[in-house]
Amino acid sequence: MSDSYREILRRADDHFDLVRKRLGQHLECRLGCTGCCHGLFEIGAADVAMITDALRAAAPSLRDRIVARSREILETFDSPAIRDCSSSEKEEFFERAGDVACPALADDGACMFYDHRPLVCRTFGLPIREGSSYLGQECELNFVAALREEKESAAWDLEWEDAVGPEDQFTIPEAVVLASLFID
Repeated sequence: MSDSYREILRRADDHFDLVRKRLGQHLECRLGCTGCCHGLFEIGAADVAMITDALRAAAPSLRDRIVARSREILETFDSPAIRDCSSSEKEEFFERAGDVACPALADDGACMFYDHRPLVCRTFGLPIREGSSYLGQECELNFVAALREEKESAAWDLEWEDAVGPEDQFTIPEAVVLASLFID
């Protein structure tokens, strides 16, 4: 894992913490709020290294449970390799798996990978922008009564993220199964 990617993750955490301090009244994000933990989505290849670190740090029984759940998800939902899908195949798969819980989601709503979670998990819920272009797209529970200026000041800038091409995309269950191959 490159230090530059760890820096991006640190920047995302710092940004979210700053938004929570300044505009916390507009955030519903908390332990047990798991809407963003349901449905599969793309993560970047650099996140596979983070998930590998999470699996290495986990107790063997927990690691086995998360890997088994990931394999079950991939089999149950007939998961294609996201990297090799057309846009329509990817969209169809994400629709099919729209309610599936992340394999790292604990029964109490906690993330079992929290310290090693992917970038998208660190910024989900916040509005987004790309440079000077405000896109919005925040979680439907957040910023409901916020002013436009507040939303814009809370927006995570996608320019801070590495550009991820289709060849670098994984779902979390795919990344878990791949990462498990690197664990002794």
